[in-house]
Amino acid sequence: MGFMNSGRVNIVITNRVLRYSCHRNTSIDSMLTHGEVVLPEGLIKDGVITNKAVFEEIVHKLVRENKWKGKKLCFSVPDDTVVIRQLQIPSTLTEEEASGYIKTQIGNSFYLPFSDPAIAIDFLDADERNRNVLLYAYPKEKISSFEEAFEEKGLKPVVADLTALSVYRYYYQQKQEDKENVLLIHWNHEALILTAFQQHKAIFTRYMKTTDVQAELTKETAIQIIQEYSVEINRIIDFYQYSITKGKSSIDLLLLSGDFPYLSKVEQTILENSSIPIHQFSEEKVSVKYFDVLGLALKKEV
Repeated sequence: MGFMNSGRVNIVITNRVLRYSCHRNTSIDSMLTHGEVVLPEGLIKDGVITNKAVFEEIVHKLVRENKWKGKKLCFSVPDDTVVIRQLQIPSTLTEEEASGYIKTQIGNSFYLPFSDPAIAIDFLDADERNRNVLLYAYPKEKISSFEEAFEEKGLKPVVADLTALSVYRYYYQQKQEDKENVLLIHWNHEALILTAFQQHKAIFTRYMKTTDVQAELTKETAIQIIQEYSVEINRIIDFYQYSITKGKSSIDLLLLSGDFPYLSKVEQTILENSSIPIHQFSEEKVSVKYFDVLGLALKKEV
């Protein structure tokens, strides 16, 4: 059965929730269903499944209720362990050769904070001798554990992605004009992920845990968190301008997304402290918290 007939399931996993959608094809308008499941406390900790049987039962229930058995799956893993590096490689290498070459350099010319990474690369500019590439690395064992759980319950994983890339993909589809330097502020219930995009490529990311995963947020606590981490956002904006681009570029657009229940207050605080415009996402069809899974649905299969 072809993809256009069977459709595809898309799942985003955080340390707190599992968000999902099912589409007939890779277009937003083809969405058949969407929703989320709040996960039991501690089930996902730092991006790791702590109780595989419980996680598989949650997946099994979704597969059974939505008749997803045998469907293809695209999923995003928690962004807490991703590493983005810009590297130089010989310009004569193909993409396949480049992946092999970079793997031989891990632990020699550069280091990663984990062993046995799953990697993806993005080619940038090149001269006669060298090519700049972006390396995206993630612990392979974390991805494999999710793949195994999904396969065990009847889904067919075909693509793994990062949440930040999914949200940016959703923005890119509806953007009004090109901006070369964009900062994604993806603010979830328990964490803030800041990802800088230069010419539509993610070149820097920072993950910050803001509160306990299952903690109830009062308005007073939320305001304190917003004030504290708004300072961090401004620091990253300055870091991008003066350290990453050496003063040549500055952030010219902000994207704000996530499931933090006080996003409107976040936006208000940012606008009070910065002159950088914030892209206005349309929430006509779904809430802003689903933009990650909608962007995931747009991802093409390789």
